[in-house]
Amino acid sequence: MKGRRSLALSFPVALALCAFSAAPAPASETDPSMGVRITSDFTSDGSGTVSVEIALSQEFMALIKSFSAKDDAYTCQTFFESAYDDWKTTEKDSDGALICTAETAFEDLDAYKHLVVGDFSGASFTRLEIDGGHLYYDLTPHMAGSSILGEMESGSGFDVEAYWILKMPGEIVDTNADEKVGQTLTWNILEMNAAAHIRAESKIGGGGVLGLDPALTILGVIGLLGCCCLVILIAGGAAFFFLRRK
Repeated sequence: MKGRRSLALSFPVALALCAFSAAPAPASETDPSMGVRITSDFTSDGSGTVSVEIALSQEFMALIKSFSAKDDAYTCQTFFESAYDDWKTTEKDSDGALICTAETAFEDLDAYKHLVVGDFSGASFTRLEIDGGHLYYDLTPHMAGSSILGEMESGSGFDVEAYWILKMPGEIVDTNADEKVGQTLTWNILEMNAAAHIRAESKIGGGGVLGLDPALTILGVIGLLGCCCLVILIAGGAAFFFLRRK
C-alpha cells in the first residue's frame, strides 16, 4: 500500500495531461481544476482520523472524458484504484463535478505515524508526541510542489491545489502553517520544497487536575492547602478567644 501520496496527486494530473495532448479542452470559460486535501484530525488523547479528499471540477471531468476512446464511467474508484480499499470511501457527484473522500481512524500517535510514513512514501517525523500536556507535531513530508506538478508548471490552463491540514486539539502554541483558523492549520503542498517541515504545537492539558499542566497543578494544590491551614488557624483563634470570654 505504499505510495498513496503519488496516487492521490499524480494519477488525476496524469489523466489531465493525456487529455491536453490527445483532445481539445471542452469549450468553457473556466479552467479545469483539481483540489487535494489531506486532513489529520486529532483528539486530546492522540487518536483521530485521516482523510484524503480529491475534488474534480465539472470541467476537469468533461476534459478527461473527452479523450476516452470508450464511454468510461469515471468514479472515485477510478482515482483511488485499490489503494484505499481498506478505508471508508464516499463519493459525491454534483452537476458533473466529483468529490472523492477516503477516511480511516487511528487509535494513537504510533498508529498515525505508521499510516503517514507507510502511505506517503518518504515522509518522516522529527517529533510526534504528547508531552507535558502539549501535542508536538513535526513532519518532513518530502513533497516538493514542483515534482508533483511536473509538466503542469509550464502552464496548460489547468488549476491544481493541494493542502496538508491539521486539526489540533486545544490551544495552538506554535506553528509554521500557511494559514491558521482556530484549531485548523493548513499548509500549501505545492509551495513546499523537499526539505520543508510541517510543524505545530498545541496545549491540550493532561497530567494534572482538570487537565491543567502538572507543574501548575502542584502549585495550585500547595496554595489551596496553605489557604486551608490559614482558615483553620483563624477559626481556631476565634474559637479560643470566644471561649475565654465565655
